[in-house]
Amino acid sequence: MMTEVMLRERLGELLPEGVAIGPGGEPTRDPALARRGALLPFGGYKGFGLALMIQALGLLAGSGSEQESDSGYLFIAFRPDLVGTADVFNRRVTQLIKRIKATPRQPGINEIRIPSERAFRSRERAIRDGLKIDRLVFDALVALRAPPG
Repeated sequence: MMTEVMLRERLGELLPEGVAIGPGGEPTRDPALARRGALLPFGGYKGFGLALMIQALGLLAGSGSEQESDSGYLFIAFRPDLVGTADVFNRRVTQLIKRIKATPRQPGINEIRIPSERAFRSRERAIRDGLKIDRLVFDALVALRAPPG
């Protein structure tokens, strides 16, 4: 995500290999060059296809095709009970997740996480232990809180 690139730039950290290209299309680990270039999709050409489909759906939500307005929000709500019962759907999703998590892992990989699982754990940890944030972010939030004038 571009926010990760911006944070690494602010912290003076390099990006991982293979995630970005510079403005001339050359591979880069430099966040400043990546901001003027592009982030690469995960998963090669199939990842690009998935990203393109999601971007196209984003057009429905008001994001533009111009770079300066390349953001928007798209909410898709599903009612599983329209095609079956909710308990059958829940059972099938639970079984799917169990099968995924039971997949043999490479050495050094302790677990397979489902999307948002890390975020839920991070939220629980932050509620329990508090939250560390970057000083620049903290100062910007304090400045927003200050009364105008």
